[in-house]
Amino acid sequence: MPPAATADLNRAVLHCDVLVLGAGLAGMRAAWAVKETDPRLRVLLVSPRRAPSGSSFANRNNALGLQVPQEHEAEAFVAEVLRLAAPGMVLPELARALAEDAPARLVDLLALGLAFRRAPDGSVPRFPGCFSTTPRAVIFDGLAHAHAAFLAKTRALGVELLHGFEALDLPRQDGRVRGARLQSLRGGETLDIRARATIAALGGPAPLFAHRLCGPGGSGFAYGLLASAGARLVNTRYLQFFWLRARDYAFVNPGDLPWPEPLARLAAARRGHCPMASGLPDAALDQELLSRRDAKGLVRVPGLEPLVLAAHAGNGGALIDAQGRTNVPGLYACGECAGGMHGANRLGGGMVLSALVFGARAGRAAAREVDDGKTAGREISQRLEMADVPGSLSGSRTGDATFLRRLRQGMDRHGLSGTVPASAFLAWLTDAAESAASARQRLLALSALAVLGAYPGS
Repeated sequence: MPPAATADLNRAVLHCDVLVLGAGLAGMRAAWAVKETDPRLRVLLVSPRRAPSGSSFANRNNALGLQVPQEHEAEAFVAEVLRLAAPGMVLPELARALAEDAPARLVDLLALGLAFRRAPDGSVPRFPGCFSTTPRAVIFDGLAHAHAAFLAKTRALGVELLHGFEALDLPRQDGRVRGARLQSLRGGETLDIRARATIAALGGPAPLFAHRLCGPGGSGFAYGLLASAGARLVNTRYLQFFWLRARDYAFVNPGDLPWPEPLARLAAARRGHCPMASGLPDAALDQELLSRRDAKGLVRVPGLEPLVLAAHAGNGGALIDAQGRTNVPGLYACGECAGGMHGANRLGGGMVLSALVFGARAGRAAAREVDDGKTAGREISQRLEMADVPGSLSGSRTGDATFLRRLRQGMDRHGLSGTVPASAFLAWLTDAAESAASARQRLLALSALAVLGAYPGS
């Protein structure tokens, strides 16, 4: 961390021009874009961990795919995104933004020297992604190397880094988000960050589940935090889930299982995507497996070891416009906590593209907004309106851990696609969202309600 940020940590309040919450692909790309747009701006990037984390840089495959439609493929790409949306929603202008910016975002990654898979002639081959037979996706391996390359560029641009903190509140003044209240993951200390623009790149809801495939470090409560600040949420009921062998979490595609007629006719389509689908005919195979779950969440198929269904990532979040702006002034979103660019299902490699495209767009837009407001002065008023998350931020770590275990057990029973949440579980979450012992518990409860479709606007 540069000396200026270190010195400011000795004060009660830290000021910056743009605050970025989250240091995955989306967060770091947003921070770059701010500094590339105006190097004079002070940008602070906050993350819970110094090490690679989340689905961006710590997924179990050690690789990421990126949809890269070429110019002549743009309309077909947008049509596929829209086709996969139901029963969720997609804003066509966001899908078009993905297609428009994809080539430039690939150039960004190639310039970093990432380990893209290459053909013998040195070219970067393209592969079909899930839910598509069209080869438009490129793949790079070595996520630790990718994280180091992203981090090096972030530092070189002059972005200041603050590790070991998570945001538990987005304070507002006159209806505008003015930064965040952070809490240390080590000692529980709180720190107020006053910012003229705030970009949320907080990851998705998979940490709410006991069986999950997201990387370490995610909080799972981005939906609750954004909703508490007044952001409109969309598509929060739609997550990607994968079938895994319970013993070692090896992937199992239901399309490869032996099915009797008429389900056997759906197997070929199911083999075309790893995550289970929402609203597509082959989802009948997944629902049949779910109907066989026992009290421990295990699914037993003759001749196979027990299976579990694990949460991977969300397809929803705070609804944004084409520049990454939410409906709340001063608040932007990108990455897995932003919504509107894919619906109930998304193309394989679509989330990485979304993180890079809307990270860059949000960063540029935030920088321009801050520049436009320079006549208002650089210091922000001390009078802040706290978000609608009552009570203190702090709580017992043991209490938070116990609460999270209970929530995860409930989400594994009631939060999977096609399941109906029990009224008792919904009542417990509703009560926790209003009066739990800590802000973390309240935000977790709010996020879980959003995933269950029980939070207003979700």
